[in-house]
Amino acid sequence: MNNKLSICILLCLAILASGLAEAQGTYGTKVQAGDPDVGLPLSPFAPIGGIGGVPPVTTQWLAFVSFWDVGATPGLFDNQDVVYLQFGSSIGTATRIVRANNIRLTGWGNYPAGSYVKPGDSDIGQQLLPSVPPNTASFRGVFVPPIAFGYMEVDGGQGYGLGDPVYLDLAPAVAGTTGTNDVRITSFAGFPAGSRVSNADSDAARPLLPFFNPFPLNPNAGPVITISLVNAALSFYNANGNILPVPPNSAVFDDGDVVYFDVNPIGSVSPNDIRLF
Repeated sequence: MNNKLSICILLCLAILASGLAEAQGTYGTKVQAGDPDVGLPLSPFAPIGGIGGVPPVTTQWLAFVSFWDVGATPGLFDNQDVVYLQFGSSIGTATRIVRANNIRLTGWGNYPAGSYVKPGDSDIGQQLLPSVPPNTASFRGVFVPPIAFGYMEVDGGQGYGLGDPVYLDLAPAVAGTTGTNDVRITSFAGFPAGSRVSNADSDAARPLLPFFNPFPLNPNAGPVITISLVNAALSFYNANGNILPVPPNSAVFDDGDVVYFDVNPIGSVSPNDIRLF
């Protein structure tokens, strides 16, 4: 059985038993104490491989948020366009295409939000556009405004908590607030993970607090974290154990592996992490 499917079945059973199941499955669910995946080791996306272009372009180190422009207005991101999270691509827009193991952050056709692209899927090879103009920071794998992951403080606690929903803030009219077509990474107020915010929604125009560097260049180092920010990373469980020797023992993200939005403590599945599958 496919490793990803096996993990999903186990997680779905646990989440169903707890009464927290969403229509889209495990995608966007938060890890809670006692869940079967707590404690699984998570790997960073190492700078391995290469697909051409100007160095140091690599196959899985660079993180891109891109969209497939299927809406009515060419070149304009709207509520019909499909949003993808890509680990590795090419800096040039012309070669930014849908590839296997890209994650659909929004659903399209029969593919739900949180589904991973397979080689035979009908969107393979489709041209993608960046949701913001290219900049050096985004190419290094760091999401900077106007692309950012943020959370809404709703549970009354100090800092990011289990009750706080998470959003992908896409080219907002007002930076740091939820706006039209921002993507819900977790469910909130009856809206499922992978849905988009509209102006009439109850969570529209709400303030978002930033996460510290969602894709750190070095997961073991970085700037001092201020009290208002939360350390977070995009990490994956190397279910099939594939590694490359350079850099030493670098985990390879490929079919069967699953991605988490990993908050402190980084490096293992723990409560408040978000499942991106």
